[in-house]
Amino acid sequence: MISPQSMRTTPQVLVVDDEPAIRETVATLLEEEGYRVRRARDGVEALSTLAGNGIDLILADVNMPRLDGATLVRKLRGRGNRIPIVLMSAIYADVDLPGVRFVPKPFAIDRLLGAVTSALATNGASPSSRGN
Repeated sequence: MISPQSMRTTPQVLVVDDEPAIRETVATLLEEEGYRVRRARDGVEALSTLAGNGIDLILADVNMPRLDGATLVRKLRGRGNRIPIVLMSAIYADVDLPGVRFVPKPFAIDRLLGAVTSALATNGASPSSRGN
C-alpha cells in the first residue's frame, strides 16, 4: 500500500499523446518506474488536467490535434507556469523552446527515462525522492 507521505513525494507525470497505444505504453512504463501518472489525449485536455492536480512534469507529443505540444508549452509559459516539459516527436528533429527537453520517436526507453529524470531533478523533484 502506498502511504500518504510517499504520494506527496512521488513525482506525478502527465503523459499527453493523441495515439492511445503510445500514451498507454509510456504511462505504463513510468508507473512501473514508480511514478504517479495521469493521461491526456491532447493539449486542451492537458490544460484542464493540470488545474489543481499537482503535476510535476509534462511528457507530451509535439504533433496532436486541437492543441499541439509546442503550443501547449507556449501557453503555459505565457501564463508563467514553469513546469518541466519533455516533448516527443517522430517528425521534428528538435524543438527550439527554452527549458524544454526533446526526445525523438521512436525512442529508447533509457533515453526517455533519462529525460524525465533530468527534467524532474532540475525542478527539485528528483527520482531519489520517489516512493515505491
